[in-house]
Amino acid sequence: MPLDFSALAGILYCPDDGHALHCRQRNIDCPECGRTFRVFDNGVAELLPAKPADVAVGRSSRYWQAYRNAFLEPFSVSENAIAWGAAEMSSPQWTMKRLRQTRAVEALLAGDGSEDLALCDISAGPGYYTFAYSSRFRIVLHCDLSVDNLNYAARKARELELTNMFFLRTDYCAMPFRNSVDRILCLDTLIRGEDHEIAVLKSIRSSLAGNGSAVVDFHNWWHNPIRRLGALPDNFVGNQSYGVRETKQLLRSAGIKASEFIRFHQEFERNSAYGPVLSRLLPATRLLFRFEGGQTCEC
Repeated sequence: MPLDFSALAGILYCPDDGHALHCRQRNIDCPECGRTFRVFDNGVAELLPAKPADVAVGRSSRYWQAYRNAFLEPFSVSENAIAWGAAEMSSPQWTMKRLRQTRAVEALLAGDGSEDLALCDISAGPGYYTFAYSSRFRIVLHCDLSVDNLNYAARKARELELTNMFFLRTDYCAMPFRNSVDRILCLDTLIRGEDHEIAVLKSIRSSLAGNGSAVVDFHNWWHNPIRRLGALPDNFVGNQSYGVRETKQLLRSAGIKASEFIRFHQEFERNSAYGPVLSRLLPATRLLFRFEGGQTCEC
């Protein structure tokens, strides 16, 4: 059954000029700039801005080159694509860590009344969160820049016969929303350096509805004391690790002044026999922040 994109009227906005998009069953266009955004046969809609973001690359220049290459890659439908991090290609231990975080984040986003709301995962990847939450929200927007990730997730949704999940190829720095999404996720993505993080956070802030909320996370690579002693290899090469003070500064730089901070440990269940003790003794693997919509940017 083809997805009906008219359900996204009032949610989607042109990533170039910010005007509301005309959303019909299989057509999405901007009445202001005249662009027509393509919907592919597998249901993926391409909502990229006309050109990639122009950001001072600084020390994250390698990432920005990879980002430009991904942005410029033409989308083509593939029935064999595998997303990075897909469970069938990952170890059980690695997958279990993602599932623990999926459960923890659900408590921060879903609840009474969420079945009437729209949820967006800005870097959804293989869909650990979007598939887990699909029954908890009226609309789920699975957003990614990667061609493989979107092909994989769209195929999986068809196999599961999900009709409320929409697959959007988007640029994290210029999302096709304007204060129009109720709940937003951005996890395992803010690891590329300050320029990238601030650009994505600003995009999240401008996408979030005034009465909405968002959850983002930052990696704390130094959470393992053994790693700090040099006894474990650096397995985070090319990515950025943050402390609590740095993450709060990044949020403020993006115009996000008020947030709730949650420490999260991926390595164990918090409600296990030793979870409470370990949570106090060990630094957190992830630094989670939840913040509300309606925050204005004075930066």
